[in-house]
Formats: sequence, structure tokens, C-alpha cells
Amino acid sequence: MKFSFTLLLGIWFLGSCARNVTSGGSNDQDQILEYEEDLTNVRPRVVWEKPESDGGAMADETKVTLDAPKNENKAMDTALSKISKYNSTITVMPGYRLQIFAGNSRGSFERAKLYILQNFPELEIYESYSQPTYKIIVGDFLKKMDAERYYSSLVSRFSSAKVLMDEVNVQKSFKIN
Repeated sequence: MKFSFTLLLGIWFLGSCARNVTSGGSNDQDQILEYEEDLTNVRPRVVWEKPESDGGAMADETKVTLDAPKNENKAMDTALSKISKYNSTITVMPGYRLQIFAGNSRGSFERAKLYILQNFPELEIYESYSQPTYKIIVGDFLKKMDAERYYSSLVSRFSSAKVLMDEVNVQKSFKIN
């Protein structure tokens, strides 16, 4: 028993000793530094032209002309014009609005509406009344992040404010900063 324990302890000790292994790191580094590739086919060509010297101070200037890429793809142009035409017809999209007030008090409803008109004139106000509840929903946001930015500034004033998904007016959403 004692012998097997000593043998296992010895095997464990020898197996756990760290080995110092050297890698061919300098050789690998040399291979990386020696890498070359010819990129002249994909780089833009630059033509340097020396202007004729007229004896003035500007004689050292050079003119640089780059070969501009040419778009000769008619199918791409027609597809882009169709997409642009279609996008101009879109008036509503799924988006987000903020419900800032829902209550029974007409006075609180009017104060909330006045606060939004004075402090956030860029937000469109949508008010509704379904007896006995008044509601104020504001904004037309295409991105939830934009709605949450306004939410964070309104939630301190209106504790029941929340972000709602709704159909929003695209043109009005572009007017919100």
C-alpha cells in the first residue's frame, strides 16, 4: 500500500513538472515579415502632371487626376430608380409611439398636453377620449432606440409613460431630431 502510494506520488510529481519547450517563433516571424503581394491591379491609378512653370510661386504644384469608376450598368440604374420611386410612395410604417397620459381628469390631460407642446414641440400629439378615459400618445419613431431616448426624458414627469408599437407617419418621423 505504501509502495503504490509512493509510486503514484512520484508519477504525479514527474508528470506535473513544467517542460521548457522552445518554438520556432523567430522563423515564423521572418515568414510573416517576408510576405509580399502585388496589388497594382486593384489600386487606383494616379497620373501626376507637372504644370508648366510661369515663373510664379506656384510652380511646384502638381495636378492629380484619378480614374473614376464608371457606372455603365443600365439594369442597376433602372432597379435603383424603381426602388426610389416605390420608397417615395410609402407613407406609414411600423414604428413606435409614447403613451404619456391615460386618466380620467380633464385638467391633468390639458396640463400634460401643454407640457408636451411647450417642451417637445417636435413631437406630434395624438389625443383620444373614450369615456371616461383621456389618452395622450406622442411621437412617430421608426426606431425603438429613438422612442426610448424620449421616454427616458419624459418618464420623470409622467410615471405611467410607456413605449407602444404603432403605425407611424414616415414623413413626421424624419422631422424628429
